[in-house]
Amino acid sequence: MAGTRAPKQWSLSKVETITSFEAWRQNLQYTLSLDQNFAAFLVDGFTWLKKTNANPLRGIVDDGEAVAEANRRTAAQKCTHLDLMLGQIANYCPIISRNTIIKNSTSINSIWQSIRLHYGFQSTGGHFLDFNSIFLEPDERPEDLFQRLASFIEDNMLRAGGNIHHHGEVPEADEELSPSLENLIVLTWLRLINRDLPNLVKQRYGTELRSKTLASLKPEISQALDSLLDEIHSATDAKVLRASIKDKHFDRSAKKTGSIRTGRQIKCCILCKQAGRPSQHFLSTCKYLPDEDKQYMSRVRQSYCTEVGDSESEDNVDNEQVSFLNDNVGPSKLRVVSALRRVSTKQSPYFKAFYKHFPLELTLDTGAEVSMIKASSADYIGVTIKKSNHSALQADGVTPLNIVGECHFTLSRDGIELQLEALVVNDLDVDILAGIPFMSSNDIAIFPSKHKIVIRDKVTVMYGSPNEELNSSNTRVRRTQAFLIRAPSASSVVWPGCYGEYDIPSEIESDCILAVEPHTDASRTKDWPSPQIAQSVAGKIRIVNNTSVPQFIQRNEHFCRVRLTTTIDNAPEAPDNIRDIKTTNYIDSTHTSQFFKQVSVDPDNLLSPDLQTQFNELLRKFSEVFSPNFEGYNGEIGPFEASVNMGPVQPPQRKGRMPQYSKK
Repeated sequence: MAGTRAPKQWSLSKVETITSFEAWRQNLQYTLSLDQNFAAFLVDGFTWLKKTNANPLRGIVDDGEAVAEANRRTAAQKCTHLDLMLGQIANYCPIISRNTIIKNSTSINSIWQSIRLHYGFQSTGGHFLDFNSIFLEPDERPEDLFQRLASFIEDNMLRAGGNIHHHGEVPEADEELSPSLENLIVLTWLRLINRDLPNLVKQRYGTELRSKTLASLKPEISQALDSLLDEIHSATDAKVLRASIKDKHFDRSAKKTGSIRTGRQIKCCILCKQAGRPSQHFLSTCKYLPDEDKQYMSRVRQSYCTEVGDSESEDNVDNEQVSFLNDNVGPSKLRVVSALRRVSTKQSPYFKAFYKHFPLELTLDTGAEVSMIKASSADYIGVTIKKSNHSALQADGVTPLNIVGECHFTLSRDGIELQLEALVVNDLDVDILAGIPFMSSNDIAIFPSKHKIVIRDKVTVMYGSPNEELNSSNTRVRRTQAFLIRAPSASSVVWPGCYGEYDIPSEIESDCILAVEPHTDASRTKDWPSPQIAQSVAGKIRIVNNTSVPQFIQRNEHFCRVRLTTTIDNAPEAPDNIRDIKTTNYIDSTHTSQFFKQVSVDPDNLLSPDLQTQFNELLRKFSEVFSPNFEGYNGEIGPFEASVNMGPVQPPQRKGRMPQYSKK
């Protein structure tokens, strides 16, 4: 029967844990113990001296007569075997100096302690304090955390013959793991996973804990851990303190075409109803109403129209506001309730940032305990949406939000990366609602009175406009002007699907919407960039290469032109009879589409079929170049015209002579 063989020994790496080191040590110690020449040095308590010129035998003596003659070794032989064993250990421990193991070691335990000292988990009383630095790492399973805690405690238990004293004494036997210590490990494990988990376990397993220890229930807790965490997350809902203010003054057209309120009362005059007359009208329009009451109700209507300021209140006050008189209330009990609107509203702070080439607007909300992003916006920019157990409520604390999942991605502005962790919701009135976690992790401060946002004390962003009356459309003069965008000072290649970032002129506002058009007379290609609308962020725009070929951009190249855009209110619709404007092709390609066949592509058949097809397509595209009647300029942008101002004076008659040019 073949003997048991240990796994092949491996070398220590630069990063090791207590568990991996113990596995390496025990495997190496077992491998060395199989050699009879090394076994004696591995026994606990066997020591030797440091190797020096004055003590070459390291205190090792010859074997006595008690050892069988066949197994007797001299001190020199034993010292040679010791050096061979220490050399083997040094071979599998390259992170430690060889002299530390071969010459300076005094026992096998001293070698292990030197290695543990290098990794920072040597057996000392102070090492136990590192227990406080153990936390649940990202993407770490709870079971892995428990094993780390248990391994740390087991490694720090006292051992007989060790160098750690407890109350002035060295233990005579190895310390064992007590039930109370096991309970402490499980309790620490629960607290590191979630601080509310120990209380929930006490409540859920209260009956079992009457007769069992916490450590004995650990397998059951591990199986139900996901449901316990879901219960904690559902109990601690995040509240979003967001209120949407919509002023009636800016939505008059919507009101006149909107639906009628469901609580509207039916026309009924209480005076005519009691008198038995037709009552299908309001009291205010009743011809039997005394003139004093009509005047009084007219004053009520004028007061309401003045205070509310709604253009349609004059139409609705008879139908809805004054109809409360029909509810058995006489004119003598009429009471005027003033409806004043003196609560001011201000725009929430916001700023724009890039995710890849997508410009996003982040609305900051200091009352939100969690950040959120609209589901449609998350799908548009292509972020990964993961499942989430979180829930969120509106500011009323009752209305829940429809949570789709959660996402984690990085934004950028002015070279600063901003980490965003947000819930993905369906019903959100802004693209991204950045709450307190986002502001705290990215060090963002808000100064509402100055309309200013400060990011990490480096970047200042102004939002809104403190003087809105100066920015109204009635006092603004617009000028149509094109600005040239230059490429960076270093040449670059924009691959298909990638984007290039370019600075906009300082005369343009840093965050604005621009119309991009290609600079056809200077650009290398007419296909890119295509005309588009782009949002600038912090004085930069990002343009995607949406073609199928890489675009080479030379340094300082006149890349494209941009123009400022304007939002026109109540813009007239375009007539139906406007035809689409298309680019005129000045070359009739019908008779030039076959000239490329005169060119022979790859006569030696060295290229792959794909490359041959690409070459043929390129030749077909520019087939008119190979026409025998090629006339040069193809008139793509129209005819060239030039005028020379010669003046009325005829040139001098200097036959046979050269013109007299100035010496300058």
